[in-house]
Amino acid sequence: MKQFSCLIIILIMIPSFGFAQLKTNLSKPNISQTLDTYNKNDAFVGFLDPSRIQMSHNLSMSYVGFGGGGAMINAYVNTLNYKFSDELYLTTKLGVMNSPYNSLPGNNYMNEYEFFGGAELKYMPSENSVISLRFEKSPGYYSPNNYYNRRSPFGSFQSDW
Repeated sequence: MKQFSCLIIILIMIPSFGFAQLKTNLSKPNISQTLDTYNKNDAFVGFLDPSRIQMSHNLSMSYVGFGGGGAMINAYVNTLNYKFSDELYLTTKLGVMNSPYNSLPGNNYMNEYEFFGGAELKYMPSENSVISLRFEKSPGYYSPNNYYNRRSPFGSFQSDW
């Protein structure tokens, strides 16, 4: 047992005899300069100008309980706005909804993940005119055509521009 203890102590001490290298006078990279080295004449990079992008996130958690049952609904929505010009805007939304807890009878469809989203391309040639092209996929129980839910809370494409 004594030999085993000595062997363990020696194995623990061997790495302490090693010497590390210390390099001095190294130039540290400038991160902001490295990130700003893209070619500004490149058409693709100029098209995706970061100053024209606006992104927002929304996380919603709701709980309802009545009649001896309850349900919890969570929703996450990512909204991305891109301003092509003063007249042309693109808004996209992507979200996921789930109900991790649901004991209400007849609502088993709410226990699965539901992806939803949409996009809108808006052109405003003048102050009093708007041309808009939009598509949207809402969860079935929040669909504008659903009898009980005439207004979808995910259907309004409002941007802060």
